[in-house]
Amino acid sequence: MGKSKSRVRQNEDTVWVALDDVYLTEAVIHKLLARDRGQIEAMRADFENGADMVRVVLHDRVGGGYNIDDGRHRVLAAKLAGVGFIEAVVV
Repeated sequence: MGKSKSRVRQNEDTVWVALDDVYLTEAVIHKLLARDRGQIEAMRADFENGADMVRVVLHDRVGGGYNIDDGRHRVLAAKLAGVGFIEAVVV
């Protein structure tokens, strides 16, 4: 296990991170939904159907949790799908 209890190591490059620990502001959520709702809904359906998804890229956030370097749409779609963890690379 890494520094965070919410991080479960899968291999050298990939970890599963609790979505509750991934930071997205309400403003970013509203912006993404206003601009890209169709894309996010398609990804949400993919998560609900168990499709393989591209890993997101995160970095440790001061004070705990993670900021998103790449994959805001996937993180939001996973949260909307009620997924508990997401596959990530933490840099």
